[in-house]
Amino acid sequence: MPHLLPRFTRALLRRPAPNFADGITESTQLGAPNYTRALEQFECYAAALRACDLDVIVLPAVDEFPDGHFVEDPIVIFRDLAFVCRSGAPSRENEGASLLPHLADLRIVQAPPEARIDGGDVLICADRVLAGLSGRTNAAGVAALSDALRTVLPEIHVQAVRFSGVLHLKSGLTELAPGVLIHDPALRADADLSWARVISLPPEEGFAADVMPVNETLFVAAGCPAAYAIARDYHDEVVALNMSEFRKMDGGLTCLSQRY
Repeated sequence: MPHLLPRFTRALLRRPAPNFADGITESTQLGAPNYTRALEQFECYAAALRACDLDVIVLPAVDEFPDGHFVEDPIVIFRDLAFVCRSGAPSRENEGASLLPHLADLRIVQAPPEARIDGGDVLICADRVLAGLSGRTNAAGVAALSDALRTVLPEIHVQAVRFSGVLHLKSGLTELAPGVLIHDPALRADADLSWARVISLPPEEGFAADVMPVNETLFVAAGCPAAYAIARDYHDEVVALNMSEFRKMDGGLTCLSQRY
């Protein structure tokens, strides 16, 4: 199996709308997000991607989509393929169509009507793809994604992961390095992960399990010293970004961009 992760050259982002606090969230215990701080954190995020030499396109905010800045969920990009998801959250179903004009050089495949899938449940690892079965993603969604990915790489291995405890698979499990997964202990997975080393974070730093590798740089959530120290064991370039306002809306580092 060839190494699946490409070298990223581009990133697509959408600026949060003033009504972004009206989006879907289960993190009510964290309080209401602050829009001004969210914009500041978003600009730091975009600047950090530019510092990785990515061509960063920032789309304007759209009030129709209070969750629209979480651009990872409506589309899964793999090499020249853009797989358009059908979210299990009805309010988010039309977000993907709003991104397609900016992905015109990719081959577009639409998920079938019976499929439900969010990009936040799709983790492309170095040698396989993990697809979470959640409230947003069903078995038909995973099957449709697998079929689409095999049009790019017939031998690709897609492993379904049934889990609970967090919103999306990548909310609680991402690949820190090839064959190394970093894990929020709140996520309980019913799947064989014996192929990888799984490093569980302290519960108070579980949010930092959503790490984001971009070429030679690894991004981690700020304010999580244990996660930062673990990241430095595997990467020379580690950048910590404050994601506090997006965390209040169940969002993390990977949620805010399409990197391809």
